[in-house]
Amino acid sequence: MVGIGLAAPLLVLLLPFPAAIALGGLGAFTAGVVLAIRLRSGAFFALGLIALFGFVGAASETQLWLALRHAPEVTLPSIAEAPDHPEATRFAFPEATARPDLLGEARSTTPRSAGPPLELSAFAVPLVPPGWTAAEPVAAWLVCQQPRAAEPCATALPPRLTRAFRATPRPEAAQAALARHGLRAVAAPAWLSATDDISTERAQAGWMALAWPVLAWLAWAVGVAVYRMVSLPRRRA
Repeated sequence: MVGIGLAAPLLVLLLPFPAAIALGGLGAFTAGVVLAIRLRSGAFFALGLIALFGFVGAASETQLWLALRHAPEVTLPSIAEAPDHPEATRFAFPEATARPDLLGEARSTTPRSAGPPLELSAFAVPLVPPGWTAAEPVAAWLVCQQPRAAEPCATALPPRLTRAFRATPRPEAAQAALARHGLRAVAAPAWLSATDDISTERAQAGWMALAWPVLAWLAWAVGVAVYRMVSLPRRRA
């Protein structure tokens, strides 16, 4: 698992992501199979499978960390031009204003394997250039999502921005804003996140890249321990 933690970032840096996943995942699984054959223990075959998933997790988080860290920045004359650059990940622009008074909220429920379903709220706030009026279409939205019981993340968005990152689209929240406030939007608006939010995501991705090998090893160790407890012969009374 230490090898996975070291190899995953290196392969993602050196190879295209699909090749890194194929080579590293196959290598992790093969190492487990070789150990299982040499040591004649099925536990190492299970270790190979778990190592495969651990490598995929670590490599995926590393790829996300790199994408957030090294995303190229596009300079715009106005935030209204953001929809014209669908390939861009990071934007710089003259000061734009967030309008939380025109926000929209959409609620959803995600089932969980244990416990009650997770209730989420997605928010979309218009991000507009100076002089914008409600009669003009919204070209960019600041978006965020969180558990419903928490303080609304839309209230913590910065009131003015000169930089932003592309974010996960929240069209249901934007549609709620359009219907509630009588607004209209361009056909394919830009979905954006404040740079502080991206910094947090980048830090989380880095920690998760380190955590995946540890979590995989713990899953294997717990599985082996449980198997040994169940398979121990019971003493006769």
